[in-house]
Amino acid sequence: MQNFNTDYQDIISSFVNKHGLSRGQVVAEIEKTFSSMLSQWHKQNVVAMFSDNQLAAIGYHHNSAEMIQVPIELSTMRGWNTIKRILDKNLSKAACLESVKRYKQKEHCTYWGEIIKKDNKSNFVVEIEIELGDVVYATCLSNHLGVHERDIVTTGQKRAFHIRKIDPVIKNNIPRAKILVDRVSKYLVEGLLRSKLDSTFNIRCTKRYVGQKSFVESSAFIPKTVILDVSHELNEHIQVQVKKKKK
Repeated sequence: MQNFNTDYQDIISSFVNKHGLSRGQVVAEIEKTFSSMLSQWHKQNVVAMFSDNQLAAIGYHHNSAEMIQVPIELSTMRGWNTIKRILDKNLSKAACLESVKRYKQKEHCTYWGEIIKKDNKSNFVVEIEIELGDVVYATCLSNHLGVHERDIVTTGQKRAFHIRKIDPVIKNNIPRAKILVDRVSKYLVEGLLRSKLDSTFNIRCTKRYVGQKSFVESSAFIPKTVILDVSHELNEHIQVQVKKKKK
């Protein structure tokens, strides 16, 4: 473990670059991982932390009268490659959870995405730039498309999608963000209309009969060109009723 203490700054930097976490997050995950592993190995509570540019660990156990603190000598530890793999796995999970936490704010928002793949169950994989320069891959299940467009929506098209749900999952032993999108939600109607109007409009889709008609309430008159654009994208009629707030 002497090499780890000597080169920990380079090791932390490599984890920061690989997983996109902050230095503080990487340091906290290293301390947490070592505390857990050392507690198991020594069969006592162990707290590991960085102090004076060194990783140190203290074991805690009770005797008959008091709590005893015992320094743990890290330089005697072996198996750094195994420890590094465990850290890498834990940091991958932490990075995934951080991404999901950030992406969660995008649930029920509307994004344009390119359909890049269709599987044998007629589900689509959609490429979406959810943040500037941050491309994610989402799944649109076949039953999350309207029946009226299941035969016309296909790979290579760029279509509007509603972000339905974002959760962390483990796939092929790797933590990932699972993103589900759809084209059947009322939020999609609202999102498309809002994207073409300024923020002063209060838009609410009260009912949607997918592929047939959506009923929308607006706080102000919506230009016909906007309504037709959204109607064309969704392949359904949009009926808008202006409902001004009572003074």
